[in-house]
Amino acid sequence: MGALMLMVLAVCVFFCRAAPVSNSLQVGGSPVSVQLGDTATLPCWLSPPESAEQLEVRWFLPGGGFDSPVLLYQRAQLEHGSQDAAYAGRVSLGLKDATSNGLREGDVSLKLANATLQDAGDYSCYVSSDKEYDTATVSLVVTVTGTPPLLSAVWITGVRVNLSCESEGWSPRPSLRWADPLKTLTPQSLQYSTAPSGLVSVHSWILLPASTRVSCWVEEQEVRLKLQEPPTPPQGSGGGAAAGWAAFGLLLSAVLLAAAFLLYRKRGKKAKLSTEENQKLLPKGKIEISTARQSYVNVKPEHNGNEYLKIVKNKIRDLPINFPDGNKVTCLTAITGTPRLSSGQHYWEVSLGNSTVGLKQFWWVGVTSTASIQADSHLTPSSSNGFWFLSSSSKSLQLSTEPSVLLPPPGPQTLGVFLDIDRGELSFYNVEEQSLICSLTAAFTVPLFPLFNPGKGDAAPMELLQREVEAEQGGGETQLLLR
Repeated sequence: MGALMLMVLAVCVFFCRAAPVSNSLQVGGSPVSVQLGDTATLPCWLSPPESAEQLEVRWFLPGGGFDSPVLLYQRAQLEHGSQDAAYAGRVSLGLKDATSNGLREGDVSLKLANATLQDAGDYSCYVSSDKEYDTATVSLVVTVTGTPPLLSAVWITGVRVNLSCESEGWSPRPSLRWADPLKTLTPQSLQYSTAPSGLVSVHSWILLPASTRVSCWVEEQEVRLKLQEPPTPPQGSGGGAAAGWAAFGLLLSAVLLAAAFLLYRKRGKKAKLSTEENQKLLPKGKIEISTARQSYVNVKPEHNGNEYLKIVKNKIRDLPINFPDGNKVTCLTAITGTPRLSSGQHYWEVSLGNSTVGLKQFWWVGVTSTASIQADSHLTPSSSNGFWFLSSSSKSLQLSTEPSVLLPPPGPQTLGVFLDIDRGELSFYNVEEQSLICSLTAAFTVPLFPLFNPGKGDAAPMELLQREVEAEQGGGETQLLLR
């Protein structure tokens, strides 16, 4: 009986502390949307306007958060003793618009700084006096723009092709749609998955006839492809026809890869992909890695006071701290190296893992004309304004070009970087396989600085490999020997 009385008393404290006020509190109509890491203002105000300076204002989350509020204002001051620890130092009373006079006119809006994915949801705005109270709900949506759509094609028969479209790193769940020039298309599959970080990926596939123009839209980002009628298979046995289709499939894959390496021209002609007459993936005339290694230079990372990275003996890794998500992470974990490079040829190597800890999935390696990278710089894997690099994710390798150029994973265990400033070329090599991965040309702005980004969450560090370089005189020529 005593326990029942305590429960009744607790309910009364919550619901009976004041009589409800009729139409005294109104909330802005549409949900509030904010980019990850930005500041949001959740509007809430008294109507008709009256001073709220002597009232209690309580913002809390439904489902038991009344006694652990996001923000509590009472007795003319903010109270922090019972505040939800996740919001400490990030919330205050804000202004719903530029003309607001705040509490004096009943504006009790909530200002929330550095919005995280966990902040998204419905917030209760509660205002009470000694005699009455009212409450209403404001919804907060925290948004993150994901990767550009990646489109791939596989021929099923002579008249149909399976197209796949995917994108990752979104919040909230993005829309995906297929379309041809005349209508919207219905896919065979549309699936979503959520990563531990809370970001959402989307994948869809569709079967289409040949000779089709098709687009895949993920939100406002579009990728397009024109399908052409495949050649008629040669007459003969079923085995010969199957071999012909297999060869055609390989040819189509090669064409798609080669098409990705068309000459892209950035605004102001800052950067473009190197290309030969036939636009082959590995163009002829490129320097072999054995020749490139004769220009070896020992590059060392510059810490530059970066609080998000740890550098020990030329090894770079992220620290186990709470990173903000989104594009800003790429800035927080990106640093430059020495020496500064103004002319000539330079080659260096970067270890990206081993058989013990595995290969790194997330990294950037290249060059930049920026001596010190600011944490609030806007960098993405498709940036090329003063940044030229190769990046890796769990899905692909990507060159910093616009539009993006994607290569299939996995990345190399050791990456060789060859910079020819005078010719305006930057090449990347798989050291273990002694092969060229890709190459780009650009009108570099000197001096240049080596660029490194170890990403976040990988077990393996990024290591800048140091070599002993000796000059040996032989046969009238000076040769460089690497040890």
